[in-house]
Amino acid sequence: MNKKIISNSIWMMSEKIISIFGLIFVTSFVAKYVGPTIFGDIALAMSIFQLVQIISQLGSDVLIFKRISRKVSSGVNLINVTLPLRVSIYLLFSLPVLLYSFIYNHHSGFYYVLAAFIACLLQALDVYAIYYDALLKSKVNTLINIVGLIISLLVRWLIAYFELNPLWLVIPIVLAALIPFSIRYIVYITNNASTKISPRYQKKYKIYLLKAGSTFVLSSVSVAIYTRLSLFILGFFYSSSAVGLFSVASTLATSWAFILNSIIVSTLPSIFSENNKEHALKQTAKLNIIVILISVPIVLGVYLLGGPFIDFFYGAKYHDAVEPLRILCISTVIAALGTVSARFIAKYSGYLYLSKKMLSVAITSLFLNLLCVYFGGVKGAAFATLTTEFISLTLFNYFFKNGLVLKLHKDTCLLKLR
Repeated sequence: MNKKIISNSIWMMSEKIISIFGLIFVTSFVAKYVGPTIFGDIALAMSIFQLVQIISQLGSDVLIFKRISRKVSSGVNLINVTLPLRVSIYLLFSLPVLLYSFIYNHHSGFYYVLAAFIACLLQALDVYAIYYDALLKSKVNTLINIVGLIISLLVRWLIAYFELNPLWLVIPIVLAALIPFSIRYIVYITNNASTKISPRYQKKYKIYLLKAGSTFVLSSVSVAIYTRLSLFILGFFYSSSAVGLFSVASTLATSWAFILNSIIVSTLPSIFSENNKEHALKQTAKLNIIVILISVPIVLGVYLLGGPFIDFFYGAKYHDAVEPLRILCISTVIAALGTVSARFIAKYSGYLYLSKKMLSVAITSLFLNLLCVYFGGVKGAAFATLTTEFISLTLFNYFFKNGLVLKLHKDTCLLKLR
């Protein structure tokens, strides 16, 4: 990897390092204070609207990233023209959820749902982060996110420290999205002069997003569903407390994924811009190797120290999250490798294939979760997640372009021996 990619990765990781400290010293403090039930209520509310958020983006994260990597002005136009469309879709799918929650949820639960609605709306609008990532300017994203993160964590800590009503947590939930979005939007419009686009070209961009995005959104939504199915089914079969335990395990298990994601995101532009098929394959295989090498010591560390960590920082009420944490940590590695494979498929415009594949994965995940959660509870949910990620990475990828991803994985294994 060249110096620019390494520098971009370091900037992306530096923000997440602060998130780790927040997770250790603030989120755990808040979770211990409110208990698994309220923590589960918040996690469930966020999961629902994160799903709506993904629907509203219409796969624009990948489309914008790819456009900007090739031609910045085209990517900027795509961002500006399609924003009203994303807002409309978000509201269309969100309002029925809000209405249902208002009628059927308990009083405090609705406020968490409302806060999640606002936060995810802001995140749905905040595609400006993709702009800076694609240009390898993650320094801008990092500095902006750090400001929002520190303020949000500070407010959370104060609420728990002074033992205020847990409903006050709706404020930092919104602030965590509002502050970065506001700053990023101001910086973006300051540095990008407004360009008037003719109605003809506006229509062209919208049709492009609807056409290319509609094939990709099914894939994105399917991913969002199968990664959250465990939460939803745990809430159905068990309680918010079980959701809270799984949420803690899942959050901790994925807390270090920023290391992998930073490297993946920073490397993707060079892979997307590579026209030589064999060179692109080799670059992607090397990326897989890097992901695996970084993951091994972290997984071992979590296996050995995960139990004492949860007992000390979260308390005895969360001890049942230890085993799921160990399982989900392995799932995090497989999911990162799956991201690499999915983006590799996207390079060859395999959006339709991805949508069909992820729909199949979501259906498989549904049956796995129903079976595993019913019989295994929180641990079963973790096992279902791991199994789903493995099937998604391997079997369901191998039918693309006569086994192109299978060749990628074979090259990855061969590179281990060199």
